[in-house]
Amino acid sequence: MCAHPCSTLTHVAEVLAEEMRRHMAEPFPDSVTKGLEYGEVDAVMIGADIYGWATRALGDSLSGPDRARLLDAAEALQHSIEAFPPDAQPYYERILRIARLALAN
Repeated sequence: MCAHPCSTLTHVAEVLAEEMRRHMAEPFPDSVTKGLEYGEVDAVMIGADIYGWATRALGDSLSGPDRARLLDAAEALQHSIEAFPPDAQPYYERILRIARLALAN
């Protein structure tokens, strides 16, 4: 009955899980100073927070308030990407993709 919508959600969840695996396999960028804020976000906490919410989204337990917090974090990270050193930006772009996929899941 839900062939297209269900398959789309399954695909989103699979892509989200793969992006999360890639993120965990990737080292934290050496050019980023832990504990500093870049733009509107803390260099470490933005990734930890988004990853936590994405984990809940995969388990279908992302609450309404957490969804709103995830959206706010994604927007703050979007505004802050260019504040990171150029070599670190792909790392944070993946975190942003994770956030967007979690919101779409």
